[in-house]
Amino acid sequence: MLSFRGAQLAFIVVTLVAVGAAMFRVATAPDRVRDRRNLAHAVCDSVGGEWTVVDKAETCRRADTLPLPQLQPYPPKPN
Repeated sequence: MLSFRGAQLAFIVVTLVAVGAAMFRVATAPDRVRDRRNLAHAVCDSVGGEWTVVDKAETCRRADTLPLPQLQPYPPKPN
């Protein structure tokens, strides 16, 4: 069994590792966001889309998705 002192030490080590991991994630977040945005731009260009900003959100608009036709409800099923 762990003594009280050993349990304290284990808690401190786990806490420090968790805080360090969180700080690393926060510090590298801009790089990950930039990489994802660049990938999204490349994919959008490769499928013939146009990168646009709609309500402060960046999105890829493709010609085959504009505009969506009005959908009709399903016809009633025959009895």
